[in-house]
Amino acid sequence: MSTAVVFGAGGIGRGFVGALCAQAGWRVVFVDVAEGLVGRLAADGGYRLIEVSSAGERITPITGVSALLLGDEDAVVAALVEADLVATAVGAENLPPVARLLALGLAARRSAGRGGLDALVCENLHDAPAVLRRLIDEQAGAALAPVGLARTSIGRMVPVQLPDADHPADVRVEPYSFLPYEASALVGEQPAIPGLVPVSESFDLFADRKLYLHNMGHAMLAYLGEAAGLTYIWEAAERFDLRYFVRNAMVEAACALAQTYATPVAPLLRHVDDLLARFRNPGLGDTTARVGRDPVRKMQPGDRLLGAYTLCMDADVAPLYVTLAVALGTRRLSAEPGWDQEKAMAFVASHLGRDDDGYLSDLVDELGTGLDADALQRLIDSRFAVSRVV
Repeated sequence: MSTAVVFGAGGIGRGFVGALCAQAGWRVVFVDVAEGLVGRLAADGGYRLIEVSSAGERITPITGVSALLLGDEDAVVAALVEADLVATAVGAENLPPVARLLALGLAARRSAGRGGLDALVCENLHDAPAVLRRLIDEQAGAALAPVGLARTSIGRMVPVQLPDADHPADVRVEPYSFLPYEASALVGEQPAIPGLVPVSESFDLFADRKLYLHNMGHAMLAYLGEAAGLTYIWEAAERFDLRYFVRNAMVEAACALAQTYATPVAPLLRHVDDLLARFRNPGLGDTTARVGRDPVRKMQPGDRLLGAYTLCMDADVAPLYVTLAVALGTRRLSAEPGWDQEKAMAFVASHLGRDDDGYLSDLVDELGTGLDADALQRLIDSRFAVSRVV
């Protein structure tokens, strides 16, 4: 039986990559720091995967599972020596201790005469495999077995889990189960696991699609929902006026992706509409506060909002609605401790690198008076008229 070692038994670990491996008949060894969760997984040998949608719930038992504490170094290294695949889903800030164990495991594999090892890097960080490789190299104290570190595009939405005293290891997810990965990064054979989709061509399109369609649209919807006083993402997605703004921004980004990668726009537009339908899933119970949290990170250059703006400008796609997304992010950033509107505007302006004739500032000022969809649309329409004349 093939074995996958999954660092991180959280939502993505249990709810996506680990579940796909287990459903394909693989043995799955989770490695985590949460003693209670590790103990429960080890004792039960599995958990329940609960797919939630507007049609209700579908429960799938996940079996063939064991678990180890991250601090149980010898046991984790032994598992890595025997592993056929590794995945990480720990959060970018938690990669250093994982890298240390991977370095030890790869050294032990080489000593044991085992071959190379591939890892699916399931982190919400654009260059996570490069970061992880650097960390492994820094920890390497001996010759290592070859390692492939593959980018992935994590599209499945997994909300914060509701505690269940009877089934604490259960995980609630949406039905979406398409997990593309960068096939060219592997050093071994492609794993035969349904749902894991090898991408042989450039993976950049998939990475940017996730960031500038899914993540940008999700964040924009969260900020619109917060401005409208809504608690849940699905409530915001149900409102036509909010959904209209988000869809138009996502369409702009989709057109820019099509232009940048010389790829047909139709599949990207279908993905936009699929995402918007998935955002309306009340079963996820995802909140606008959770999706919109950490605006300092979300407003970094190259991330979902400013990155989508730059993508559009570089592709000669007028970012009329994407600029609204940036304005919403600017307003949300200004509410963070240590920030105000002047500081947030200066930060954003320094990274836009282009003069937009006050369009962003006008949108930010309008949002400061409350959420008036008609007034926002008039501003956008006036900007569209100017762009047509130019």
